Amino acid sequence: MKTGAFHEGFLLVEEVINKRSPSNYRHNYFQILYIKYGKGIITINEIEVLYNEGSIFLIAPEDDYYINPNSQTCYTAFKFTEILFSSKSSLPDREHWLHNIEHILHNPNIMPRECQLSHDDRKRLWRIHDFIIDEYKSKDEFYWSIITNAITTTLSILARSIIKTYNPNDVKPTLNLKKTDQILSYIRTHVYEPEQVKIEHLAAKFNMSPANIVTLFKKETGESIRQYIINYKLMLVKYRLKNTNYTISEISYELGFTDESHLTKSFKKRFHKTPKEYRKELVEHS
Repeated sequence: MKTGAFHEGFLLVEEVINKRSPSNYRHNYFQILYIKYGKGIITINEIEVLYNEGSIFLIAPEDDYYINPNSQTCYTAFKFTEILFSSKSSLPDREHWLHNIEHILHNPNIMPRECQLSHDDRKRLWRIHDFIIDEYKSKDEFYWSIITNAITTTLSILARSIIKTYNPNDVKPTLNLKKTDQILSYIRTHVYEPEQVKIEHLAAKFNMSPANIVTLFKKETGESIRQYIINYKLMLVKYRLKNTNYTISEISYELGFTDESHLTKSFKKRFHKTPKEYRKELVEHS
């Protein structure tokens, strides 16, 4: 069953399959896949991952994937774009959602795999899953706003599970993560908080002197801490230009650039084109 329309930013798919089911490659929407029953392998960007009853996967835009069942498999897919959240005119709400989804999509420690969830969070997500389907099928008053909020909650739970897994505060010594990996993860998590990623704060956080943390970071990554932060922010800028309708001024403000001119200058230096030129090219090639 397939219901919904992407001009509204949401599509609900429920399907039972017995043989390999490929995705439509180069889609520009997010997907949350829920395995109702069945066993098999889902291949995401050529990486094979086992799935079972109750598995949940987050698929990013342009991810290539297919489901290869070992037994009859029933799944639900919630497919959505940023348009779904456009009714949330409050900037903090939009910011909160973007921070969550960007942390999910751009954390390089995250390989394709089933979402790592606690028992309670998995139960919560399946309850929300059932709730969304009921709301969509009934189409009762305010159902669209309810679905939007439910998807937002789902993404927040997924983001929380990733933060719990990779936040340096929660790292156990048995993981034996290198100090630089912990610093990188901390920067990515707190990139929206300028005070948290200042060299002095990072040094105190990781029990190092400012000089030592600067030297270690440069040695291990090949670039300075400040340059890494700028490059990481510019990657987020490209994501927002491609996947949202935010103005360049809004993007500049939310990612901590001095102003739109500062963002434009930094973006052009890195990618040899302005943000406006980049967005125009995306439209022309879509």
